[in-house]
Amino acid sequence: MDDMCHDLAMTSPRRRPHRVGVIALPGVYPYELGIASRFFGAAQVDGRPAYEVVTCSLDGAPVATAADFSVAVTADRSILREVDTVVVPPWETSTSTGDPVGLAALGVPRVVSYCTGAFTVAASGLLDGRAATTHWCAADEFRAAFPQVDFRPDELFVDEGDVLTAAGASAAIDLTLHIIARDLGAAAAADVSRLTLAPPHRGGGQSQFVPRPTLADEAGAMAEVRAWLLGRLDRPVGLTEVAAAFGLSVRTLTRRFRAETGVTLGDWLAQARVERAKELLETSDAGIDRVADLAGFGTAAALRKHFRDRVGLSPQQYRARFSLRASA
Repeated sequence: MDDMCHDLAMTSPRRRPHRVGVIALPGVYPYELGIASRFFGAAQVDGRPAYEVVTCSLDGAPVATAADFSVAVTADRSILREVDTVVVPPWETSTSTGDPVGLAALGVPRVVSYCTGAFTVAASGLLDGRAATTHWCAADEFRAAFPQVDFRPDELFVDEGDVLTAAGASAAIDLTLHIIARDLGAAAAADVSRLTLAPPHRGGGQSQFVPRPTLADEAGAMAEVRAWLLGRLDRPVGLTEVAAAFGLSVRTLTRRFRAETGVTLGDWLAQARVERAKELLETSDAGIDRVADLAGFGTAAALRKHFRDRVGLSPQQYRARFSLRASA
């Protein structure tokens, strides 16, 4: 996590919002174009907007979208030199047109792509020798065009610090919520999730393609299993107990859970406990041992291991940067 994001986490009412520039290129897909404004625009610190989102085109003129309408913008490409984050949504010829934005020359602290917008970022050279993803439909094309990129075709999004890439439309929301959590903390991202009625963001390592459960599987209702687990995060639960609670065999439970979520039940539960720990570290002054108990890790050592593996910080470091009490 870079210093820019550390500073943003401690934003005071007098600091200017973090500026996000969204580039609308000809044939832009409207859904992805609006994600940054909708989700970054909903984030607040101390009751004030945490981000200012500006949408631009190359020349400031209206842009025809991939739908049956055009969009008017408020600025031209030059505004991108004044922002903190640039977002590149997908556009109709993004897989074959290179980088008309000139991303590398902008010197922007952070660049984010949604879906096939990753082709534009890769064409700029910003992904050379780094990891990235894009929509699975364009995986072969991306791999062939950019062999110098460490391509991760199965991941929902990839965070390389100052360059982040997301897969399809829903993954773009996951990435945006991830960025908000990285900048402002898990509680702020959870507030945006509740406000927009979006589910809490999935981790970037999850699989893009999750097979739809069959009708027979739907009787197992893994959403109910997840809700049941969330209500019991502070206590140890094993596969046998979970399976018995829903009248399933352990084998059927594990198969259905992975088919619906793309991850194992154990991985999902560990991530859910880390998210609970984040909220406790941000919003309470409970000691690390108590946070470990409330989040279901049992011991501070287990909390520290899972937290560092998944967040990249120790619980104490996370609290120092994101505690709402410390910044009040």
